[in-house]
Amino acid sequence: MLGQDGRWEAPIGVHSLLSMDSPLIDERKSSVLDAAERLLAKKGVDVAMDELAAAAGVGRRTLFRYFDSREELIAAAVERQYDRIVDTIFEHVDAGMPEDLIRSVLTRSHHVASGMGLAHWQIAADPESHGNVGAAVQARRLARRRYIDEFAIRVWRLADQTGTPPPLLGDTFGLLESLFTYEALRRDFGHTPEHIAETTTQVLIATLHWLIN
Repeated sequence: MLGQDGRWEAPIGVHSLLSMDSPLIDERKSSVLDAAERLLAKKGVDVAMDELAAAAGVGRRTLFRYFDSREELIAAAVERQYDRIVDTIFEHVDAGMPEDLIRSVLTRSHHVASGMGLAHWQIAADPESHGNVGAAVQARRLARRRYIDEFAIRVWRLADQTGTPPPLLGDTFGLLESLFTYEALRRDFGHTPEHIAETTTQVLIATLHWLIN
């Protein structure tokens, strides 16, 4: 039904009839997260719940049925975007050599970084200045850790190495693919995403060869 502000509100009691894990609820939550991601990219993490509700085309009360707080909603949007980024970056990667995988992943990673928006920069660089975003900070850290570990394992196996990849491989990749590296090279040196991708690729390839030899 429509709320007083003209936006969709779930009728009272509807969520007692529909499981929060039902396809309908999942679809509506996904739609809310889509809108939240767009708004967060444009306006950052200081957006109010009313703004998030308006962007999603639903009432504020409906948002609180899906998410317990603004912070939980922001964290869910951040986590989902990072998970999607990882899936996109590794999708259709047909790398026969570790160097090919390094170039492909870093090129895609820096291309994605160029459009991640304001919220991700705030969460990565200055979360203390933006209120209660601890859940979003943790979601970002865990998502990046999964991404870095997955990449290191793939590269190490393609290089015909066994065992656990050396920590230096993952640490170097984490440094080179980070938003901080991208923004430093873009803002301070005026480099393009293509130049940044090639520079970071060469550094990581050199690191891999050093670890192997």
